Parts: sequence; structure tokens; C-alpha cells
Amino acid sequence: MKINAKLCAVVGVAGLLAACSNGPKAADQSIAGSYVLVSLNDQSLPNSIPPVLNVTESSEVTKIDINGKMCNIFNGQAIYQNGVLQAANGVAMTRMYCSETALNELDTLIGNMLASGAKVEKVDGKLILKSGNNTLVYQQKELPMTHKDNTK
Repeated sequence: MKINAKLCAVVGVAGLLAACSNGPKAADQSIAGSYVLVSLNDQSLPNSIPPVLNVTESSEVTKIDINGKMCNIFNGQAIYQNGVLQAANGVAMTRMYCSETALNELDTLIGNMLASGAKVEKVDGKLILKSGNNTLVYQQKELPMTHKDNTK
């Protein structure tokens, strides 16, 4: 009986150590930072006015403030859970017409992506958002202005 109790204790401790040693899962990784969009569906974007995305975590890890610019400026609050970023009530966005058609389309795309929820991966300083058939790849960058000013 003592051997069974010791064996159970050893197995229990080994299980706890194994669970702790796996480290944080990718879905729990912080995505806070400033990013510049570098590609859409594996195609490079022109560098004329690089679209930006800023992600700021609030005191609760799952609550995220987002703001950025494609053609228009957008902002909102989102939830980040299980590797999915979803704007709680969609995103607020200015509605100006832009001469670059691609940027107009990106406005619609980012709004839809965040409203429906985008799967997120962060790999080597890149933030990858996937939703449906679309993939946006952002490169993390230190932008010269504060997170509220770099959308201008």
C-alpha cells in the first residue's frame, strides 16, 4: 500500500512539473506593440503610406485596445483569447475616400476581420492575422510617435 501511495505521489508531481515546464502557449503570448503592414495574402504592399496597427493591453490580459490606419483611421476595443483577436463592438473608422484603391479595400478588410475575429500568430516580430482566405502580415516596429499619434 505504501508503494502505491509513493508511486501515485511521484506520478502526480511529475505531471505537475510537466504541465509547468511547457511554458506559455502561443495563444497566451503578448501581442502588444506597434506594427506596419508588410503583406496581404503573400503580396508585398507599396511603401507610400504604410498601414499601421497598434495593440495595447489593458490591465486585463484579454482586453486589448486597437488603433491604426489603412487609408482611414480606426480604433476600438477587442478581446484576445485562445489566439483570436475580435473587436468587441466592431471598430470605429473614419470614412474618407482614398485615391489608392488598395487602401480602400484594406479598410473594409481590417474592419471585417476584426469584427468576425482573426486568428493571430506572433512569430519573429511579425503579427499575422488570418480570417477566411485573407492573411495580413505586420512587422513589429518602434514607431517614432506615440501609439495615439502614429495613425496620422
